[in-house]
Amino acid sequence: MPNKKTSTERKKSETKSLKVHEPFKSDVLKDVDVVTEALLDCIRTGDLETFRELLAAHLMTVNKVELAKKAGIGRRTIYDLIDPEKEFNPELSTISALIRALAA
Repeated sequence: MPNKKTSTERKKSETKSLKVHEPFKSDVLKDVDVVTEALLDCIRTGDLETFRELLAAHLMTVNKVELAKKAGIGRRTIYDLIDPEKEFNPELSTISALIRALAA
């Protein structure tokens, strides 16, 4: 079977420039004291859905590697907590480690 001849001509990119990535930013969600108090309030009221949304939103604003080291949990665990397609069923030890790391 003969080799196909490839074009040496380069095609131009369809986009004019690179797209600017705007990371998820919020001053309120970066405030550890506010987030910790709100998470504890969600636990008191039994509002698991709000707890998950608030925790995921806060985790998107912080450095996940540093938080994982501080909490003593795996980085993959933090990414699993953020992923909306995964079932949210963390162990109590994971949640307590995260809240303890946030409060420290």
